[in-house]
Formats: sequence, C-alpha cells, structure tokens
Amino acid sequence: MTHEALDTLPTNGVYSKTDGERSEMRTTESVLDMVLEIKPARMPQAPNWRLIEIQPHSVPWSSVAGFSTRLGIQPAELLRLIGVTERTALRRRAEGFLKPDEADRLLRIARVYEEATRVLGAEHKAAGWLNQPNPCLYDATPLSLLDSDGGAQAVSDELVRIDYGDFV
Repeated sequence: MTHEALDTLPTNGVYSKTDGERSEMRTTESVLDMVLEIKPARMPQAPNWRLIEIQPHSVPWSSVAGFSTRLGIQPAELLRLIGVTERTALRRRAEGFLKPDEADRLLRIARVYEEATRVLGAEHKAAGWLNQPNPCLYDATPLSLLDSDGGAQAVSDELVRIDYGDFV
C-alpha cells in the first residue's frame, strides 16, 4: 500500500461500498457505543483503546436488557449466549456490572450485529436475519452460533458472502 493510499483511509476503519460510492464503515467506537451506557472520562490514545480497557465495572448490567431488545430476543437468551447462568445473572444484577470475560463475549455479539446491520442496511433487518434459520449455516440461526469464536467467524463469513453477492 502506498503512502498516498494510507492518507486516504478513513480515521475510523475501512471503507465499505454503498451504491458505488465509498463510505466509512462503523468500527470499534460504534460497537462499544451500542453496548456501553457509560463513557470513559479520558480521550482515546488509539482506535481500539476502549476495547483494551474493558475491566471490571466497564459494562453495566443494564446493557444486557438494552442490547437484547435491539436483537429482538429475551435477556435470558442473550445471557445464555454470553455464558451467564441464572444464578450468576442474579449476582451480576446485584453488582451492576458484567465481568470482563462476559463483557468480551457480549461485544463479540455486538460486532457481528453491527456487521449485519452494515451489510443488510438496517438494524431491524439485521436482527431478523440473525434470528432466522440459515441454510448456509446448516439451518442454525446465526445468533445461536455467536456463543463461540468459531461460530462468530462462520456468521461473519456468511455476511461477507452476502455483501459481495456470492450466493450458493
């Protein structure tokens, strides 16, 4: 990549094509804004600074209810996807925050949701697609596969195929 090409990249990530024109694709900041309800006080040091700083008390418990609504599922289903049992959920609710590993799994789902929103053009379309059985994913719902990194990669790969019009 030439130095001139580097100068033309958007500040927040990579370009995506829409109607023949380039537009900036939403990246880390918007995924975190989607899930997090609190904003850190200090300014960013690097594009992924907020992901690096996911620590205890970074992701509030209330994000589970808010994000599950966006996905069109019950909070209990989202908790299952991020590996939180009912008993643990009661403790997290009392504490008010998710643990860093739980927050990381929630953010994995948010990243795929955001990618689906970009590819399909609207949040309601992304939520619908994630909740419908998909023949290319062996009739599993894409959302049900987001409980693992491998499943998230398979769903992302399917979204790339849709984005490029590569239908089987």
